[in-house]
Order: sequence, then structure tokens, then C-alpha cells
Amino acid sequence: MSMETIEPGLGRMTGKAVLITGASSGIGRATALVFAAEGARLVINDINAAGLETLRATIAAAGAEVRAFVGDVSKAADSEAMVAATVAAYGRIDVAVANAGIIPEKDLLSATAADFDHVMAIDGRGMFLTCKYAAAEMLKAGGGAIVCLSSVSGEAGQASQAVYGPAKFVASGITRHLGVELARSGVRVNAVAPGTIATPALMKMSKEYVDGVTARHPIGRIGQPVEVARAILFLASDEASFITGAVLPVDGGYLAQ
Repeated sequence: MSMETIEPGLGRMTGKAVLITGASSGIGRATALVFAAEGARLVINDINAAGLETLRATIAAAGAEVRAFVGDVSKAADSEAMVAATVAAYGRIDVAVANAGIIPEKDLLSATAADFDHVMAIDGRGMFLTCKYAAAEMLKAGGGAIVCLSSVSGEAGQASQAVYGPAKFVASGITRHLGVELARSGVRVNAVAPGTIATPALMKMSKEYVDGVTARHPIGRIGQPVEVARAILFLASDEASFITGAVLPVDGGYLAQ
């Protein structure tokens, strides 16, 4: 499946109401297309209104149900409203994919306090808020699944990730703690930890950094967004019914070293 087409799936999300944040490009976009192919009814979110509309039109043209919500996940009002919009559209929220995030290339000496606060606001606070409001609705309905986007940088140390890495440790931490907190309620919380993935955000980083981190993947290449999207689909699906609080590496062997 390419990121620009929707091919028939196996119906693993048929009828399920799914919210995906940070959906206009990269892993979020690929995830929206994979879920649409599997029969999901989607609400897609991003701050990039133009990119979001392009994706919405692509999904709608394929006959899938989709609505777009432009909003900033770091703002409580926006996060609450996008969950409310999902429930208003479809009567419930079955799956939330907390994907929105930014990836600045900053080492300790070049990073400023403002850099740290900005990344934590989106990658940390934004993920917390998405989980908070989605889980509240899932608890009312008796269950659901949340998938967070962590990173290999949230599981092991990396150079030049002095602000992004700690934010992804927050993502992994949220996943493990909420996985335990919500387990008996029927709400599962898991995460994927991608390695280096060919996204627009990665292409903005220095060639030196990209080449260096790519070489550290035992599989010998960087990953594609759709490869992460398929792992997200699995964790969100009923096939993962006995999995919660897990952080699944999708990293070409990076963390196994």
C-alpha cells in the first residue's frame, strides 16, 4: 500500500470510530490510509489545514467515512474538542492514535529552554491530553484502544536528541502507566517505537544525522511510514486484545543491539 492509495483491507476496523492526530503527513497519514482501508470511520487531526484537507479528500474519494479537525493537541480545549467531534460524528470513539509530534535536531548545548518547552508541549502534553479525553469517552463505553507514538529515542539514548528523546520517554511512560491504570476498564494503551522512518520531518534533518542513524539499523535501511502504520493497526485491533502497556519496536532491529 502506498501512502497515496487505499487498497482493500481485511475489515479489521469495520465500523470503528478512530481518531488520528498529526495525520497530515508521514506516519499519521499512512496510518489514516491503512485504517480507512480496514473500514474505519475516521476523524483526522492536524494543525496543517491544507495537508489535512488533501488527505480527507483522498480518503473520502475512496468511499471511506472521514472528517477533518484542525487543532493543536497541546491545547486542552482543542484536544477535548477533537474527541468530542469524534463522538458527535460516530456516537463513540473506539480507537485513538496519539501520533502528533515534532522532531527537532538539537544537542544539549544548542537546545534552549524554549526548544524543550515546545517539544514537551506537543510530544508530551499533547499526547497526555489526547489520551486523557479519549480514555474518558472510552470508559463511558466500556472499552477502547489507544496507541501512542514513542520512538527508539524514547527507549534508548541517542546523540542530538536532547529535547526530542526525553519527550519520547514521556510517551513510553504514559503508555506503560496508563496501560496499567486502565487495564481493568477495558481500555488498552500501547505504543510503537519507530526507528528511523522516511517521513517529511526526517528529510528536514541534516544528511549527516540521517546517514549516521540509518547505518545503525541492523536491517540495513530506514523504514517506511506504512510499516509503522501496520503495527499501529495491529495494536489497535482485536488481534491485540491481550496486549496493554507495551511499547513495540518497529525499528529494523535498532533496539535489539
